[in-house]
Amino acid sequence: MRIERKNNKLEYLSDSKKKELSFLAEEVASFYCPVGMVDPELIANKIGVTFSYGSYEDSFDGLIEFYNSSFHIYINTDRVQHAYTERARFTFAHELGHYFIDHHRNALKSGRSPSHSSRTGFVSRNYAEREADYFASCLLMPEERLKKDISDRPFKFELIQEIGKKYQTSFTSTALRFSMIGNYPITVILSFTGKIKWYWSSHDFPYKYLRHGKDKVPEDTVAGEYFSDNYSPSKRQEVFAIDWFSYVKDEDINRKFYEQCLFHKNYVISILWEPNSNY
Repeated sequence: MRIERKNNKLEYLSDSKKKELSFLAEEVASFYCPVGMVDPELIANKIGVTFSYGSYEDSFDGLIEFYNSSFHIYINTDRVQHAYTERARFTFAHELGHYFIDHHRNALKSGRSPSHSSRTGFVSRNYAEREADYFASCLLMPEERLKKDISDRPFKFELIQEIGKKYQTSFTSTALRFSMIGNYPITVILSFTGKIKWYWSSHDFPYKYLRHGKDKVPEDTVAGEYFSDNYSPSKRQEVFAIDWFSYVKDEDINRKFYEQCLFHKNYVISILWEPNSNY
């Protein structure tokens, strides 16, 4: 996933960085919430980070600051509604990421980043925000626990919904987490008003590049038909590899995938996976 521009180059979270953040989140989850669902508020209480929920209009989702030798987290209820929403949990976990990731915490303590306001949910191009988003996903869905839940389970769209319900995480963050450590390769695509906002594929997914890049949603796809004809099927649909992806070999011209979507007013989350006789 693209992160930000440095020296005119797009930055990515490397595989080694992902492993580092996943390991850190796993350690935090195991130490502070060894069983059951991870509770960001409980973790904050145990490490001495105070927090509050308040109305801050559209200024941020969450914010962490270091003041008078202590850390405080603000959660914006105008953006996340209330403390028990999936978005609030993710935002809180994201702000904890700024605390537990050493160079984030040190920047706050040194004054190089006197306060750190965030837009969470994999929408920021800022590298530190992407790190905190990734940490939050790993913290709320610890790798070892999640792998036990999906072990030998056939993949289907409903599995993402089931996992999200158990861990109280959003469909988007759950789908992205599955794409990282799941037992079957998938691609997750967020389309917004006919264009691709972002996409993320499992490392072993057979295609890495979209047909039109991020410029537009291909017409002969479920997401494309939603934006052109307001067609929103509730079940998975068959699409061809060439409908969504580029660099499809001639011998794969009829290669099929399933596409199933979560539809909202202006955006669509598509899950793509390949049919398999074992699944």
